[in-house]
Amino acid sequence: MQARNTIKQFLLAVMTCTAVLTFGANAGGSTNDSLTGLPLYPGVTGSNPLPKATVCKSQMQGDFYMVGENKVDTVTDWYAKHLNGFKRYHAMPGSRSQDTFFNSDGTQEVTVTGTPDSTDVYSVSYGRFQPGLSASQMATFNTGKQVCK
Repeated sequence: MQARNTIKQFLLAVMTCTAVLTFGANAGGSTNDSLTGLPLYPGVTGSNPLPKATVCKSQMQGDFYMVGENKVDTVTDWYAKHLNGFKRYHAMPGSRSQDTFFNSDGTQEVTVTGTPDSTDVYSVSYGRFQPGLSASQMATFNTGKQVCK
């Protein structure tokens, strides 16, 4: 089981590095995500589109950014101050933290992902949902046990 998780983490790292090298650093130094219009944490790099997906019958589009040498608490505190009206959900699927901020109608989210077995940040992702997710869907979004009620 642990070997499978190690392989998954390795493949995720390879895909992320490939995406960063392919799409380059955050071009133009924008202070907002181009998909959602939400503020970007200072110093994020690599505006990379995530594959389109369906989450509980909602269509999702997203952007992915790398974050260099920051602590999860520092980054999540920054988002808590900059995403007025957003609710924070915390989860620990596997060995990494996931702190997701959703707006009230469930149409926009920002997720801060921690590095496995560490307090360091790995990445930040932004998502847009049409239609928006319900309260129970938002609460279970990154838990690994998604509820689609």
